[in-house]
Amino acid sequence: MKTLILISHPKFEDSGTQQFLKTSFYSLDDVKYQVIDELYADTGKIDIDKEQAALKAFDRIVFQFPMYWYSSPASLKQFMDDVFTRNYIVANRSLKTKELGIVVTLGDAEADFQAGGPEAFTISELLRPFQAFAHKAGMQYLKPFVVDQFGYMDPTQKQRMLIDYLQYLSAEMPLNLANREQWLVGRLQATKEGKSDEQQQAIDLVINSIEDQQNNVESLKEDVKMIRDQEE
Repeated sequence: MKTLILISHPKFEDSGTQQFLKTSFYSLDDVKYQVIDELYADTGKIDIDKEQAALKAFDRIVFQFPMYWYSSPASLKQFMDDVFTRNYIVANRSLKTKELGIVVTLGDAEADFQAGGPEAFTISELLRPFQAFAHKAGMQYLKPFVVDQFGYMDPTQKQRMLIDYLQYLSAEMPLNLANREQWLVGRLQATKEGKSDEQQQAIDLVINSIEDQQNNVESLKEDVKMIRDQEE
C-alpha cells in the first residue's frame, strides 16, 4: 500500500510538531509527502494535470495540517479547489476506493473539543467537510488522527504518538489489534536485513511471540462464539 501525505502549513520548517513527524517519513518506503505551500511558492500556480496524475499512484491520501480557526490553512483549500475538479472527482471517479485520512494538530487539548467544553464542537464535527468530500469522491474516510499539545508531551508520550502515527500512515485499516500486530511484525521483519544471526534469532523470537498471541486471541474468539451459539 502506498500513502501520500499532503501537508498544509505556511511555516512547515519552523513547526516543531511537523518536523518531529517528518522524521518518521524516511522509515517507511511506501510513504511520500508533499508540502502544498511549496508547490505554490514560486508562481502561485501548480501543474494540475501533474498533481492529478500523481494522486492516482497512491492508495491512501492523508491531509496533514494544524487547525486554523476550526479548519485547515488556506493552501489545502486552494489545492482542493485547483486539483479536485468536478470532472476528476465525479465524472472520472479518479479517487474512488482510495482512503482519505486526516492528521490534524491542535494547540488546545483534544478534550476541549466536545459539547459543553470550551470549544463546544468535536473534532469530527469540525472536519465534516472533509468527510463530505470523501463521500462525494467515493473514498473511504478514515477516523482523524489528532495530535494535541505536542509541546507538552514528554519523550515517552512523543514516541508512543509517533508509533501510532506510523501505523495510521501505513497499517491496514481499521486499526484494530490484529492489524496493529500485523504491522509490527512487518516492521520487525524489515529490520532483520543486515543483522547478525544472533540478532535475527532474537527478532524471530519476538515475531513468534506476537503471532502466538494472535493465535490465542483467535482461539478465544472461536470459544466465545461457540458458547454464544450454544446459548441461543
